[in-house]
Amino acid sequence: MNSKHKNLTSIIPFDNKNLLLLKLFHFSLKTVVILLTFIVLSAFIPIGIREYANIYDVDAKFSENSNDDVDINSNIRLDLNQPIIFMNSENIIFSPYIEFDYELSDDKRSLTLKPKGPLLYENKYEIDINGIIGMSGLKLNDRKLTFFTKKTPSENKISLIQREIKGNYGEFELSENKYIVPEVSKPKEVIEIIPKFTEGKYMDISIADQVMTLFDDGVKVNQFLISSGKHNMPTPFGTFSVKRKEENHWSSTYGLWMPYSMNFYGAYYIHELPYWPWGYREGEDHLGMRVSHGCIRLGVGPAEYVFDWSEIGTPIYIHN
Repeated sequence: MNSKHKNLTSIIPFDNKNLLLLKLFHFSLKTVVILLTFIVLSAFIPIGIREYANIYDVDAKFSENSNDDVDINSNIRLDLNQPIIFMNSENIIFSPYIEFDYELSDDKRSLTLKPKGPLLYENKYEIDINGIIGMSGLKLNDRKLTFFTKKTPSENKISLIQREIKGNYGEFELSENKYIVPEVSKPKEVIEIIPKFTEGKYMDISIADQVMTLFDDGVKVNQFLISSGKHNMPTPFGTFSVKRKEENHWSSTYGLWMPYSMNFYGAYYIHELPYWPWGYREGEDHLGMRVSHGCIRLGVGPAEYVFDWSEIGTPIYIHN
């Protein structure tokens, strides 16, 4: 009996060790499986969440019939990819700014914007949408819809063009090649100039108004603010022409660069706002004022446009 008991006691610790090792093995295996599962889920669940969120993202686009010719007083309709449960007029901003009313359709999936004034011909508009909430509970943020108004042959009609029309000057051109003037170079009011020449292209420069007006066959093409010579260094009056053109003329007299230069008389040029070798550019705030040393300065954008528009020999008429 004692010998049996002794043999039994010598076996039991061995079995406990085996059982303990087996349990440790099972625990380690479970841990590895859980860790692998966690790694796999961590990799794929965010993708699933993103895909799920994309389904319920709120979005807006121009209605399909917005490409049709519309009246300048017409409304603008946007189609939404889900019903809208919250919005107000502050969620939508027109640029250039115009006041408007709005109306949601009965199913809340169509939004009609009603400008309180006529849209401008040959203009670019941007509709910035922020913060409207869809049925999914998500917000539509930073959605920008761009359209252009092209004048049509029909009276008081425009076409809404929803695609980007690429120009060469950092802005855009419409089908009639009308260049839209950056705000800093745009006269505060339209200056009426009677053309001196009615055949071909010419530049008309009014020193009194500080504007350049481009004419082609007596029809005004565009108008820009300029800076002419200050009173003690005036710009010469008279009829001249473009004698030579340089994309970037170096002025050794003043030690600066004059982009898109068109020489018309002696050392006098029409050119973009000048800049020094270290990059400082002068004069954007001075457009519309007599501040130059006699040259005609144009703003960034218009100078390149005029440079491309003109040719050697294009007449320049400078007057008071």
